[in-house]
Amino acid sequence: MNNDIRDVTKATFFNPGVSYEKRVGKLQSLTAQAFLSTTIFIGYSSSLGNTSHIDMYPALSLQYKYYYNVTKRKEKGKRTEMNSANYISAITEIDFYEDRVLPEKDIRTQKIIGVSWGFQRNYPSRFSLDLNFGLGYVFTKQTTINDAGQYITKNIGEFTNVGQIALGFWLNKRR
Repeated sequence: MNNDIRDVTKATFFNPGVSYEKRVGKLQSLTAQAFLSTTIFIGYSSSLGNTSHIDMYPALSLQYKYYYNVTKRKEKGKRTEMNSANYISAITEIDFYEDRVLPEKDIRTQKIIGVSWGFQRNYPSRFSLDLNFGLGYVFTKQTTINDAGQYITKNIGEFTNVGQIALGFWLNKRR
């Protein structure tokens, strides 16, 4: 009975992109992903009124996963092929976005590090579901306009929630 994981390549359509998960040890993997991150913003201020927008911007992530329940799932007769199991992970992500405050285009980076709990299910139909959530820390630059109408840019860092919903298809050959 093989209670280990394997390499998996996936294409996702929710946050469109591709990922490659490489086995690096017993029940351990590294996942590299390139995707379009989707952000939805809805806000209100007494001076500016209602504001909302949907942005999609390029992002890269690297995630270390440790699958902790492969043996238990297999003993219960549940699917474990294609790394269908629960995991804990360390995540790092970099997002490339356009600063909306500045009048000229300015591409900024936002860096996130964090830890999460998640589960991945890769079904025989090739459908793939990977959900994770946890806590992280984000580093970025933020531009604001002060009362005198001057642009102020400062570095910020703060705790944030991390999470991802990846829906797509696995691309490996069937065994």
